Amino acid sequence: MSHQAIYRKFRPKIFDDVLGQEHVTRTLKNQIMTNNLAHAYLFSGIRGTGKTSTAKIFARAVNCLNNHEGNPCNECEICKSILDETNMDVIEMDAASNNGVDDIRELRDKVMFLPVKSKYKVYIIDEVHMLSKGAFNALLKTLEEPPKHLLFILATTESQRIPATILSRCQRFDLKRIKADIIVDNMKKICNELNIKYEEKALKLIAANSEGAMRDAQSILDRCISFNSQVDYETVINLLGAVNYQLILEAADAIVDKNIERTMSLVDNILGSGKELTFFLDELITCFRNMLIIKTTNSSNNLMRISEDEISEIIGLNKKATVDEIVRIIEELSTAQSECKKALNPRVLLETKLIKMLHNFNYVNICELVKRIENIESSINVKVQPSHMVRKREIQSAKVDISSENIENNQATKKKANTKKNENSLKDNEEVKEKESDNTQEIKSDEAIFNIIVNQWQSILKEIRSENAGLQAIIRESMLIEVINKKAVFEFDPKFTFHINAANQPKNKEAFKEILSRFINEKCEVEFITKNEVKHEKPKTTIKDIYEDLKKEFGEIVEYKQED
Repeated sequence: MSHQAIYRKFRPKIFDDVLGQEHVTRTLKNQIMTNNLAHAYLFSGIRGTGKTSTAKIFARAVNCLNNHEGNPCNECEICKSILDETNMDVIEMDAASNNGVDDIRELRDKVMFLPVKSKYKVYIIDEVHMLSKGAFNALLKTLEEPPKHLLFILATTESQRIPATILSRCQRFDLKRIKADIIVDNMKKICNELNIKYEEKALKLIAANSEGAMRDAQSILDRCISFNSQVDYETVINLLGAVNYQLILEAADAIVDKNIERTMSLVDNILGSGKELTFFLDELITCFRNMLIIKTTNSSNNLMRISEDEISEIIGLNKKATVDEIVRIIEELSTAQSECKKALNPRVLLETKLIKMLHNFNYVNICELVKRIENIESSINVKVQPSHMVRKREIQSAKVDISSENIENNQATKKKANTKKNENSLKDNEEVKEKESDNTQEIKSDEAIFNIIVNQWQSILKEIRSENAGLQAIIRESMLIEVINKKAVFEFDPKFTFHINAANQPKNKEAFKEILSRFINEKCEVEFITKNEVKHEKPKTTIKDIYEDLKKEFGEIVEYKQED
């Protein structure tokens, strides 16, 4: 007897054998038992989840002579003829190769005939989304008003391509991806039945690579048995062209440790062994995705392509990295994967991306940094009074004391009649005030302001820190380059992007301006620029400067004569 593929040999025979689709099989069994059948059904889902198998079981169950709790008996004459594909009342049609209007018109003419020996005439149309627009229109009338003896079962992997007019006339059932543990248990059952030795680790790897499709898992299992008469981990890796998950974990560990040398060595070994680059990147991204899920949810329920033995190693890796670092690695690797698919030399591009990522690994979360600065500011404002506020209060209290003393003195002098002495003291006070006003009104030049700021810079920073530690952390990275028209221009290195943005925020700029003006005892504006920005031109202050500009504009015809 010729070899029969495992997925055909172990195809489900009753609804109870359809694994992972209880929400579909239970509903269909109830409809059969209560004789509450619809005239058209649509089974949709990814490949290998049991759409066609469920359709064939349903076709036997509705026509079975000895139906048992909704399941076909597979022993009666009708069931056997359908299993042998000799029953003329169950027609399986592939829409991929019969997708024309004429094919559907021929089908429409045949459906009017009564079934030969079965209760229902059943049409199973596989890959129904492949029908042309005209074919769908031809099918529509039959679906709308079918004969009582007719059942349509449509199967598709792309339900979005089916017209809404067809969908609305069908009972739709969406078949899910099958869970990995269900696939593993089914493969164990098959191996035991075939007397095949297996490693559970190998079966889990097969299940992970089947992506929820039972047929894919069974096909991979069939290849492994044909290759080695047993199913072991190394055989599965070689047949799939996959990367040993232990090497993936080592690569992830090297990346988290920021070890460029070890990362490059592992990449060289993996790619040198002939593994596909995009597959390696996909596995690496999945590994970091699993790390992120465990890190953020403290649960291992939603992990991908990983066995229970490897979860402990993932947890150990998580201790070395923060959530932000893991997210950044996933984003960088995903970008690299996308670009490698288009690159002429993907290996060089991958290595460059990895080196760049590990070399500039210091991750700064700007949002968190801003929050930390604001928290520091608020705590300082609560616990420590700014020095200028203290000075203001001292001055105000001094003024109150002075005014009260003056009132008392005035009252005393009136009583003692020493008016002349009071007049002299008042004159002295006025002279002192005039001197103070003269000092405050003294206008400083730009050069003088520049020199004060440069010479007293550390004292200015201390003053800022006493009032706003967050602002001081930003300002200290700048450098005064010039003062123009009472405007102090501070320069930042281009790498301090966060600092320049923070310094130019209105509240920070205003706070610094107030502190600086108070410190130099002169109203002074401030401006923050980066090194590549054009600085302000100094204003033309002399007639000679203006002459030089005119000479550049009009040439030698302009002459400058200085009066004696």
